Amino acid sequence: MTTTLTKQLITQCLHELPKRIQEETLKAANQCLVDCLATAYAAYGEAPINMLRKLYIDSPTTGASTVIGYGEKARPADAALVNGAMISLQLFDDNQAQMRGHPSGPLLPAVLALAELKDASIEEALTAFIIGYEVECRFGTILNPSHYELGWHATATQGTLAAVIASALILGLDDHTCAHALGITASMVGGVRRNFGTMTMSLHSGLASSNGIRAAQLAEQGFTADPEIFDGPMNLAEIFSREWSPDLLEKNLPLWGKPFMIVNPGATFKLYPCGRPPLFAVDCVIEIQEKYAIDLKDIEKIQADVSFLYPRTLIHQRPINGLQAKASLQYCIATTFLDTRPTLKSFTDSAVARPEINALIDLIEVHVPPHLTEDIPAVRKAPFEQPVKITVQTKSGKTYSATVPIHKGSPQNPASPNDLQQKFIDCATMHIPLAKAKTILDFISQPNAKVRTLMQLLQV
Repeated sequence: MTTTLTKQLITQCLHELPKRIQEETLKAANQCLVDCLATAYAAYGEAPINMLRKLYIDSPTTGASTVIGYGEKARPADAALVNGAMISLQLFDDNQAQMRGHPSGPLLPAVLALAELKDASIEEALTAFIIGYEVECRFGTILNPSHYELGWHATATQGTLAAVIASALILGLDDHTCAHALGITASMVGGVRRNFGTMTMSLHSGLASSNGIRAAQLAEQGFTADPEIFDGPMNLAEIFSREWSPDLLEKNLPLWGKPFMIVNPGATFKLYPCGRPPLFAVDCVIEIQEKYAIDLKDIEKIQADVSFLYPRTLIHQRPINGLQAKASLQYCIATTFLDTRPTLKSFTDSAVARPEINALIDLIEVHVPPHLTEDIPAVRKAPFEQPVKITVQTKSGKTYSATVPIHKGSPQNPASPNDLQQKFIDCATMHIPLAKAKTILDFISQPNAKVRTLMQLLQV
């Protein structure tokens, strides 16, 4: 009898992939953990997080899982919802090109919440994380480019699939129960790119994590759904992608974990708190100013040569608040000229309202050259892996330019472990003493340490 695609997927994730995890895979996952905790601290105390806490965290707090930094207890799905939004709110969390989204924000909160429930170790938690990461990134290669082009946010859709598989692993679900969990998840996935630059963009991560847990726990209780959600008419992938065919997944599954995508090509870790596409332009501006130190009053025109998907994705040409600014190419260029390099302070609402920002945005033209249009197959396949060029024309008649083929922090131009540790210290010490931040970093490096203890250590 032919094994269905859904069963093949479950067999791979629950039984085959755990055997392939090696030390380098766990090290890569540990870096994601450090980076995510940094970005969660960066969002501590922000208004959207407090709104979610007010709605989802009971007072007095009860439950098995902890809200990062606050120390409040909640049911796993509720803690994961708040923690996912925290990790992604500042748009400082990691990115993965093949996924076309943010892999850790929708996944790690589910892992941490259930690892607390089950009193798992950091290594046990990261094992589930690695397999969930593989799911969301490999599906990125199968569902795209049309899934993203249609307006879906992969963080919300593929991220939910990652969260439910990781949840199934930690809860120890059998194959039959996992199949129902996937079916339940199919009626929970969602999230559109139209919400970029709003509070709801970060909620995508929280909902993905939360729904992954809810689906797994519902299935664990015997709640049913279609157990073959990737097979037959109206299957999930068919609805999400114009490219989908059953052969795509069947031929792709044997490649999973050979190597794991968390290792190769790996994650993009951001050194600046904005969307990934603008990072190319940010590096261009930094290079130009380090070489030429252009007087901003002398700038007549700034041209950004980018791929076709930039103007369709970075839709806030004139942002009116910090969240929109993080998803604005024009703002990221302007603030880099003004601030030397973007920081968290560059994306406050008051920073966005600076008159100097609007004056610079007036000078910026976004241009899609012929070699970066969607008519070029390689560009359509990888629109955010293309070089970005910034050209500055001055009133004094000079022209300066820089081209960045791949930005700092990407796998081809990686952030170092020291970069990530410094990022964690910079974000954490906004709220906790330096000594405590260093203690947390040391604790994270201990594979047998318990997640429950880690979550207690994170409290501000």
